[in-house]
Amino acid sequence: MLGVLSAAVFVFLIAAGLLGTQEEPLANILPAFVWVAWWVGLGFVCALAGNVWPAINPWAAVPALFPAGLGGTVRPVPSSLGVWPAVFLYLCFAWAELVWPDNTAPASLACAILVYSAVTWAGMTRYGVEPWLKCGETFSIVFGLFGRFAPLTRTSEGRLLLRHYGSGLADGGTVPASMMVLVVTLLATVSFDGFLHTPVWARLYSTASHALYDLGWTHLLGHTGARTLVFTGGLVLAPLCFVALFLATCGLTAALESRRDGTRRSAAEVASSYVLTLVPIAIAYHLAHYLLLLVIEGQLLYGHISDPFGVGWDLFGTAGVTPDPTVVDARFLWLFSLFVIVAGHVIAVWLAHRAAHRGQAGRPPVSPQLPMLILMVGYTVFSLWIIGQPIVEV
Repeated sequence: MLGVLSAAVFVFLIAAGLLGTQEEPLANILPAFVWVAWWVGLGFVCALAGNVWPAINPWAAVPALFPAGLGGTVRPVPSSLGVWPAVFLYLCFAWAELVWPDNTAPASLACAILVYSAVTWAGMTRYGVEPWLKCGETFSIVFGLFGRFAPLTRTSEGRLLLRHYGSGLADGGTVPASMMVLVVTLLATVSFDGFLHTPVWARLYSTASHALYDLGWTHLLGHTGARTLVFTGGLVLAPLCFVALFLATCGLTAALESRRDGTRRSAAEVASSYVLTLVPIAIAYHLAHYLLLLVIEGQLLYGHISDPFGVGWDLFGTAGVTPDPTVVDARFLWLFSLFVIVAGHVIAVWLAHRAAHRGQAGRPPVSPQLPMLILMVGYTVFSLWIIGQPIVEV
């Protein structure tokens, strides 16, 4: 039943994007639903309660509606594929969210969703629904990581289990390199989103824009194209820097490790065992950064219920509702952000300590744990610095 409802909502939202108003994007339900209710709101639910995405995933629901499947010859997923398709698709999603000038244009957004849908269903046709959900359907993997942090989960017998926040990540073991890159990229992109609104980024953007103008690229690309190029460059550099810093930290950890059998792990092996400890930090910043957007812009959905296409309907008497910025004050936002970032850091440190114990016969030495601890403290300070900066738009 949920699958049918999910597929119906999916079709309705695409129809709203393609057929609804284009002159006033915020009057159309699709942009607000995608960027606020779905990405931000569902992220909050999956992290704070439990992963509900498998029950409402429309890309998994559509194949389930066809008893014979999607057709085609199903092939085994190559072991070398890992979750690299999900890494690439997540970067495309992050680009659409943070860089794409038309990300609130309803028809353009609907077309982008249809392209992602075509890629997803093609992957399911080639490799099967469940295998593709585990290696290529980006949001099944991302919301799954959020759900492993959450306090509610479902056992293999179907029973609900209540646990401590973050404990679902404690038994993660080692993960493939592609999953390591995805987790660090998730952390990097949400941080980059916050960094985009700081005075430091405004100065960097100004410097880069002047350089492009002097080189003649602004004349060639136009101001929008030049801006897109600068933002794309920043989006690409952010994950590269975060991955490099994380691997360097893991390399130092590996150098400090001393095992009883005389063996020493490589930096890649250390990264594989520690990377899931970063998930609480990514979730904490997701909560801190997006709460204001969820509370303020989420109010638009109340009006969209009456006029989803933005064509002048008032089905339930809520059309024309405008967001009220006074529903939450700055002091509460700061305290909430401070709390979740510090709490996420504490859970991450606990998980890192658990990871240090894995594979050790006795109590692990302290020195190999220090590099990861310093990295986490440094990132926490960086996160607090971002939310303490005045908001600047460029």
